Amino acid sequence: MDAIYRRLSHFPLIKYNYSLKFLFVAFVGIHIPLIGIIFFVLNSPAELLSSKAVIMLVLGLTLASTGVTLYVLRRLLSPLLLSDKALKEYMSRGVLPALPTHFPDEAGRLMMLIQETINHLDRLSTEKRQMASLVTHNLRTPLNQIVALCELVKIDTEHLNTYIGQIETITKSQLDTLSRLLEQLAATVSSIGHAELLEYDVNSFIQDEVLKLKSAFAQKNINVIQNLSKENLHTNRSKSNLSLVLQNLLSNAVKFSYDGQSVTITTARKDNQIQISVKDEGLGFSEKYAKTLFNDARKSGRKGTANEPSVGLGLHLSKKIIEQTGGSLQAHSDGDGKGACFTITF
Repeated sequence: MDAIYRRLSHFPLIKYNYSLKFLFVAFVGIHIPLIGIIFFVLNSPAELLSSKAVIMLVLGLTLASTGVTLYVLRRLLSPLLLSDKALKEYMSRGVLPALPTHFPDEAGRLMMLIQETINHLDRLSTEKRQMASLVTHNLRTPLNQIVALCELVKIDTEHLNTYIGQIETITKSQLDTLSRLLEQLAATVSSIGHAELLEYDVNSFIQDEVLKLKSAFAQKNINVIQNLSKENLHTNRSKSNLSLVLQNLLSNAVKFSYDGQSVTITTARKDNQIQISVKDEGLGFSEKYAKTLFNDARKSGRKGTANEPSVGLGLHLSKKIIEQTGGSLQAHSDGDGKGACFTITF
């Protein structure tokens, strides 16, 4: 920040008013010739006080004070110029600015507002990118299910209607999920991230999410246990976000479980917070692996028990999405081969 603006911001009389800083500088600049001529008259001998000398002095002081005043006024524009540069760099190159936010006048408040707005827009942009990545990640499971069912249609025509019905169910479920997500994104854009979220029942939501993966559970003969709280659990957290995360956790539970094992979904209220847990009996993970479990693992994704591929991005994005809404995602395992439990708290 410009030194002149910073120093003028320390003067009590003009500290809180940006326009007064300009008036103060202009006032001082206007009176420099007057102050100069008074000083000259009072301190010069009579023989030097000719009209020509006075005129030349006034002219010189006027030109000098005008130049200095214009220079200082130009320097006082630094908050506006800095704000303009910050906006242009963010719009053209996505560079986050570091504008000073502690100045109390109008220019200082403008810089603070611009900084907060850019930070907010950047968070929204990041959240949308993460959501899009997780949607893409989650679409792999239902698409793989559809491919598998299509293969069954080719070799087992007797159950053709059953397979077509399952394909239709999976497709409708994914269309519903994508529609809700697009609606939420549209609402977010129109209200700059402050869309009103409707309250819904968590237990009913869990049951709907389990139905979406019915085919995936059936392929591995997974026994799904829903240990849902008898207490009414309601929340207004983003349904689309929570659906994305839960679908990822359930898909992982299937992927890392062996044929015939169980997956338990538990809901509860603890310390005035809602908890959703997804527990499987599959591969689990070691204490060492737990330290990097939520890292971006696109280069080292872990394969499932049936050699299912893994992108290595789902848990990383799921944790970020939950944390951005003020919740948490934690994982626990007693070790390799002893299953894993993932808990969402909000």
